[in-house]
Order: sequence, then C-alpha cells, then structure tokens
Amino acid sequence: MTGSPILGAACHCDDCQAGARQVEQLDNAPSILDAAGGTPYLLYRKDRVRCPRGDEHLVEYKLKSTSPTSRIVAGCCNTFMYLDFQRGHWLSMHRAQFVEANWPLQARIQTRFKPEGSTMPDNVPAYSAYPFKLIGKLVAARLAMLFKR
Repeated sequence: MTGSPILGAACHCDDCQAGARQVEQLDNAPSILDAAGGTPYLLYRKDRVRCPRGDEHLVEYKLKSTSPTSRIVAGCCNTFMYLDFQRGHWLSMHRAQFVEANWPLQARIQTRFKPEGSTMPDNVPAYSAYPFKLIGKLVAARLAMLFKR
C-alpha cells in the first residue's frame, strides 16, 4: 500500500459479520471481528494497493454468487486480507494485518447491526449508517484518482 488510507473504520453491518463468520470457520483462520462485533478496516484506493508476491495464494469468498463484495483470504493460512467492493474504487484492508501502519480507527459504522449484547466502545464516533464524512472521503478519493493525485 502506498500513501495514507482514506479512513480507518470498523463496520458492524450484517454482511461484514456474516462474511467474517464464513472466513473464521476455515481451518486455523484467525479472528476477524473485534470485541464489539465489527470488522476493522483501513480503506485504501485500489490504485494504491499492490501484491508484489504471493497473489497466487489469494482466495476469493462471497456470501452468495451474485454479491458485489468479495473477501480475499491468504489461502496458505486462511488469513483475511481485504474486502473488495467490486463497484467501488477502494479496498477495505483488514486492519489487523497492517497494524504497523499505526493508522487510528476513526469511526464505527453500521452500528445498528451490532450483535445483541455487545458493548460499543466510546473511543471513536459510532454511526448507525454510513456517515456523510465517510461518503465525502470516498468521493474525494475518487476525484483524486481521476486527476491522478
């Protein structure tokens, strides 16, 4: 990855929870969901992510065949790497794999889907849907891509 992420966010939507459970059921797969039931991501522009070696080990998982999202897993160890929303211009990199970046978690989104009984940390803002701030950052990233910035 090059440059800074668009945003650091944990998603609590039902698809992220279902996808995490799907991947966590693979042999020896590490945990994906955090204690609050969210999947922590670093959102990066697709043009800023490369896999210089080992991409032949990446395996795609979908919740259903028509899903516009894919969870990409390192097949050698069943580690979740990133989520690809194919219609989008960003990749949601699983934050746990890139902790050396020290990019802070900035928001929790789709919290209306949080698992019953889970406690929502109050260290970052939590939004029941997609906040305008996130949409604005995604639009700004797309414009920067169009103008090759």
